[in-house]
Amino acid sequence: MTNIWQIKQEQPLIIMEHRRRNLFNYMNDGVGTMDRISELPEVIIHHILSFLSTKAVAKTSLLSKRWKSFTLSFPVLDFDEDYFQDIPKNEMHLQYHNWRIDYMPFRPKYPEFSTREDLMHFVNKSILKFYEQKICIDTFKLQVSFTNTEKALVDKWIELAVENCVKVLEVSVRMKNRMKYILPQIDFSANTITVLKLTGCKLEHPINLKNTINFYSLKELSLRCVYVVEETLQNLISCCPSIEHLTLIYCLGLKKFQALKPLKYFCIYPEVGLQSVYVEGSSFRYLRYDHPTGRLGEIKVNACQNLRELYLVSASITDQCLYDLNTKMPHLHSLTLHSCDMLEKVHISSHSLKSFTLIGCHKLREAEIDTPNLQDFIVAIGVKKSFPKFSFKSAPLQTTAEFYLHRGLNTDWFLELREFLEKPIQIKTLTLNGQATCNLEEFIPTTPYDLELLKLHVSSPPTSYSDFVDGLLLTCHPKTLLVTSNSDSNKNFAKFLCGRLLHREDSNCCCSTGIQCWLHGLKNVIIEKFGGNGVEMPLDQDTLFDELDKEKEIHFKLLW
Repeated sequence: MTNIWQIKQEQPLIIMEHRRRNLFNYMNDGVGTMDRISELPEVIIHHILSFLSTKAVAKTSLLSKRWKSFTLSFPVLDFDEDYFQDIPKNEMHLQYHNWRIDYMPFRPKYPEFSTREDLMHFVNKSILKFYEQKICIDTFKLQVSFTNTEKALVDKWIELAVENCVKVLEVSVRMKNRMKYILPQIDFSANTITVLKLTGCKLEHPINLKNTINFYSLKELSLRCVYVVEETLQNLISCCPSIEHLTLIYCLGLKKFQALKPLKYFCIYPEVGLQSVYVEGSSFRYLRYDHPTGRLGEIKVNACQNLRELYLVSASITDQCLYDLNTKMPHLHSLTLHSCDMLEKVHISSHSLKSFTLIGCHKLREAEIDTPNLQDFIVAIGVKKSFPKFSFKSAPLQTTAEFYLHRGLNTDWFLELREFLEKPIQIKTLTLNGQATCNLEEFIPTTPYDLELLKLHVSSPPTSYSDFVDGLLLTCHPKTLLVTSNSDSNKNFAKFLCGRLLHREDSNCCCSTGIQCWLHGLKNVIIEKFGGNGVEMPLDQDTLFDELDKEKEIHFKLLW
């Protein structure tokens, strides 16, 4: 499931990509247009290039000699060894997100860079050019693997970037034998750096580090898979009077950590050794605590009365602690509770809360929610025994429910689902995930619930297909039905469902009872979308099953 934070992180990237495409299309419109852009001052050209990817910037150097000079003086140096390697997409994703894996051999993609030494020489030559011409470096990004003998060269690059007044410094390194890279001492007197992001490093300096740090301009610090003890980290932060953003992802060496003002945005993914986190200060606006699932971590939050967003994953928070937190955060806009398995009976009362998400929280039995300005309510839980009871004093504008199926489904389960959908909040979007057997006994139809959207990501055994579809569509009548077919079991279910919809008029299921079943209550079915392609066509297409083998997602419009 895609979470709220992930969506918020992706939105700026989507907007930036749109700008990049528009710019490149504009630049390719014709020579006249190209000439007008070329006449702009260099500082404006550099600003335009800042919206492009590294590859796109490199392509502009082929336009003309003048554009080549623009790219050569462009103050953003982005060296990622993966750009120069032939790595499968799935493996590249793994390498990017898991920096705890070992040093990998170089797999060349281009003949000009047949070895890692060729790449190191290219980086060295590029940064030396900036240093010798005394061109200020705005951004220096380095993602590279190297051995201990090459450490001095990496030290040199970082030192040169700092001497050239670098503002954004991102260093992601992987050393052979899983050694941690120790930054050169000069980095801690870099008063021009505003953003510092480190991955795979080790912050190991004397106790009097406080006297050697000069990070007056630093606003954002991000440490990923970094070894650092609490004293060193606290000394570092205390010497950054302008710091607002702090991100700690799987950092080793920390047993306890205190996040205090002037921080505004704090995000932490604790490593196993971190026993407790304490957050305090009226300056905080955003807090995310994302403990590894399967274990509950301890976090204490105090005096964060200006907090706007709170995201807790696998936090050992009780019903009473949550209630106390809620009453002390009058400006909270967004609350997400994920796998907080100590929660059983939740009470939320807030006039400011606009978005509330419950994911997992397997022991949750009921929730009493008094939030008159709530716009979005999302619940995603595994239903093993019974549905949790929700009590709302005022219904939110958008409500989404997502259930993970883990057990055998029967008539009672569908009746419980029907009651849950309608009372008291009226769910608008329902998603069912997972695999479950279904044995539908005598089902006395009730008035079906009118649902806006039903999403099915299921892979039940073929023997359960008929009962599952009958129980579901006797329980609710969705206006839009989305079915995924990204695996063999999903495809088989999707084909069965399409067959039932296609031949619904041939059924004699309710002739003897006199009670209209869902098959005869359905007036028409239209395919709205195949995968990412928007289409509208009747269901009786000969190519329907062939399309099911090609596409991963189908949208049906159901007219009842």
